[in-house]
Amino acid sequence: MIIVEATRKSGALHTARHAMEQGREVLAVPGPVDSLTSEGCHDLIRDGVTLIRNLDDVLEQLGPLAAPARSQTDLTIHHPREVMLNPQEAEILNAISTTATPIDDVVRQTQLDPSRVLATLTVLEMRRFIRRLPGNMVVRS
Repeated sequence: MIIVEATRKSGALHTARHAMEQGREVLAVPGPVDSLTSEGCHDLIRDGVTLIRNLDDVLEQLGPLAAPARSQTDLTIHHPREVMLNPQEAEILNAISTTATPIDDVVRQTQLDPSRVLATLTVLEMRRFIRRLPGNMVVRS
């Protein structure tokens, strides 16, 4: 549940509190500090609800999928954040397994220029989709 605006006596705030009691995920978007309609969200954030700054925060809270899903372009999606990848990043990520994968295999499978693959692997590593391992290997995070 995402709360965008709520006064201190708002129905949304009561619903959020009930959701928290039931162990459900509650997220809140902060608002202007001088706005009455932001007080409820600020109280929730103060009480430990997840702060939402952008879409990445929401996707991060969704966590990994229970089981990998197939997209319409025949790519395997393990985490909702993967939807935000450009086609080249998605193709390279799809060539990497959850077990150690040699970078040479990724280059061979994608048939992309090796420099392009290496640059994209760096981006994927910085965005925490993959980890580099010793021996010129990568693994899906």
